[in-house]
Amino acid sequence: MEPINKFCPRSGKPVKPDSLTEYRGYTVGFCNPGCSSDFAKNSDECVNDTQYFDVLIKERYGK
Repeated sequence: MEPINKFCPRSGKPVKPDSLTEYRGYTVGFCNPGCSSDFAKNSDECVNDTQYFDVLIKERYGK
């Protein structure tokens, strides 16, 4: 599945195919599996990441 973002919200580096996870029903990506795994386990604590994804979702899908 294609992620909604092209760049990692943490590093600004390009998203890698082995670093994808789900957020609010959308596929989101990170620059490495460690960041992806951390977000998948602790998304409630990853405020900067969720804000980044929420903005992309609102801009792209109006939700």
